[in-house]
Amino acid sequence: VTDGNGQPIEQFEPGLIAYAHGGKEVRFNTPSASGGYAEYRGAGLHTVAAGYLVPYELLTGDLSQVSFASSRVGIIEFRRLVTTLQWLTVIPMALQPIWRWFCEAAYLAGALPVPFVPVDWDPPEFESINPIDDANTDLIRMRSGTLSWDAAVAKTGRNPDDVMREHIERLKQFDAAGLVFDIDPRKVSRAGLTQGRAPGTELPDTTPHDPGDGGRNDGDDRDERGARRAYGE
Repeated sequence: VTDGNGQPIEQFEPGLIAYAHGGKEVRFNTPSASGGYAEYRGAGLHTVAAGYLVPYELLTGDLSQVSFASSRVGIIEFRRLVTTLQWLTVIPMALQPIWRWFCEAAYLAGALPVPFVPVDWDPPEFESINPIDDANTDLIRMRSGTLSWDAAVAKTGRNPDDVMREHIERLKQFDAAGLVFDIDPRKVSRAGLTQGRAPGTELPDTTPHDPGDGGRNDGDDRDERGARRAYGE
């Protein structure tokens, strides 16, 4: 094989058997290792992540260069972006028109009495990075009045009315069975102290009474005398 100038072109292909003549030899190329490729590849992936507004860790799955705090900051910012897209793009521009078309079709088919039925949108819940801290934060906000119970339940992606019905039905069954669990705030405080007893589980009064005092024990007399002294009687 020759080039345009008639000079021979030597080729080496996979599977080729070459017979060297007249002192010819075959040499294989041995390129030297080039450093910095990992940094170059990482810089390119960071550029891609920035362009798609996705954290680098979520794009690549590489968690070797992040701490818990830094990854949490990135996830929080990404979730804010996703929430913005949900409520300003996906719901008003896609889901709401589809729901409106569905209601109109159902109304024309006679399945609905009105051409439109209001709907509440509840996007799926984000998986918590630190569930204990997040739960305590929601509890503090609800107790301080800055977050309603309905809003806290809606953050989980569930309907507050459905959750309320489940609580009512289950608590009725607990009361009927005489059971008290830590999940019942009516009877157990946050510190785990019993605040009351379920119906039918009252303990009998075993305090000894003197028949001559009309059912009142000495402790009651002392308490009453102390109260009178406190008020100057």
